[in-house]
Amino acid sequence: MTRLRQAAALALLAATAIGNATATGSAAPVQIAAVNPRCNHQVTGSLEDRVRADDRTKPGTTLDALNARLEDLNAILQQAQMESDILQTVCTDTELPAVADQIAAVIAWTYVLEDDVVPERLTLLHCPESAANAPAALIASAWYAIASTFNDANLPASAPTPTPAPLVKLVMPKVQARAAAAGLTLPAIHDATQYWRDTIVARVSNCTPPSPQGP
Repeated sequence: MTRLRQAAALALLAATAIGNATATGSAAPVQIAAVNPRCNHQVTGSLEDRVRADDRTKPGTTLDALNARLEDLNAILQQAQMESDILQTVCTDTELPAVADQIAAVIAWTYVLEDDVVPERLTLLHCPESAANAPAALIASAWYAIASTFNDANLPASAPTPTPAPLVKLVMPKVQARAAAAGLTLPAIHDATQYWRDTIVARVSNCTPPSPQGP
């Protein structure tokens, strides 16, 4: 399963297996692999709950309110991206697909919600060009996250396209609707490469808000 990474490197956390198998009766000891709670959607479920809660609550319209919402969404995004890396190291090949799809959908959904915040915030900061390009950049990042649930490097090219996980099915139309609103043509899933995403994101210029004018 393709890893999801930000441009900046995120630290990998060490994870340890939980529990040991015990022998019963006179039978020889049998080693049973304990399921890591992360692979049972413990952490990903919590992150999904947080993004669902944000989706039910409209962001404010003041700069302070937008900053607060963006800080919360960025925290979810950072934790979800870090969790995605961790899952690659602690889950078995059987456990990984479902939980990795869930965390990818959480990441995509978070980018969708940032589309409600970032352009308005940049407008208030007097950065009109950045505000105009931000929706496409955010939705390209969301679509790339969705694409990771289909583009499994371990599958042969002849394998059928995987069926999306339930949360992926829920988030995909949200991304597609935002793309249409932003005038962004989404590529086919298998063409949603990191290079494609990065070319869209690069269009968002850095903007330094003007200094307040004196009386």
